[in-house]
Amino acid sequence: MKNFFKGLLTLYILSFLIGLLTVNAEAAVGKPTNVSFPSEAKYVGTETCATCHEKENREYELSTHARITVSNENEFIANGCEMCHGPGSIHVDNGGGKGTMINPSKDPSICFSCHLEKKAEFSLPYHHPVNEGKMSCADCHDLHGTDPRPWTSSSMDDVNATCFKCHKETRGPFVFEHEAVGEGCTTCHKVHGSIHDKMLVIRDINLCLRCHTQVNYPTIGDFNHGATRFTQGTCFSGGCHTAVHGSNFDDHLRY
Repeated sequence: MKNFFKGLLTLYILSFLIGLLTVNAEAAVGKPTNVSFPSEAKYVGTETCATCHEKENREYELSTHARITVSNENEFIANGCEMCHGPGSIHVDNGGGKGTMINPSKDPSICFSCHLEKKAEFSLPYHHPVNEGKMSCADCHDLHGTDPRPWTSSSMDDVNATCFKCHKETRGPFVFEHEAVGEGCTTCHKVHGSIHDKMLVIRDINLCLRCHTQVNYPTIGDFNHGATRFTQGTCFSGGCHTAVHGSNFDDHLRY
């Protein structure tokens, strides 16, 4: 068993390092991987973009991304809109139009040029299908958002609002709530990628024991789980606490 856990740890470390090594070296200086900038395109500045995209610019000025400047060996490259959308002169000369700017909602490469660790996480065995093209970073992150949570670009509407857009069945309200859901989905799930099934942060009953442990363990609540319960499987797959997000029928979170 000890060797098994060592193997899992080794797999996680190797997956992470491979993801980092496969990132184009140019990403470190601000040029995105798998995204081509037309050689004739020039930077025109955010003020030019704002003449047409007034609403987006107004929101962007309050976002985290607005405080970032991309440079290469102390040489200024870009900030503002063109930092993520590429130089805008062709877009401006054509009076707008699709295909003349980079669209991060269609291709995550521009995001990965800065967020290298997320690129690595999407290569782990269980992950959201961003690399497969079935969803994009913009599906979960409001890149122009005026009110992002600290260190993220996810919504301030609710701690789990971003996840509930797709995972509606976990939202409730439930008669019997699992308090962990109120703390946020990331309490139990690694939202970009994980080595564990269901994108869990820890495998099996170890996840539940992060909160549900007692001095007289393996007693949990008023029942000794050691000899009878833990041998049947995880807390949520062993036939006990199957309604792990919440239940309308049982205060022990059963369907």
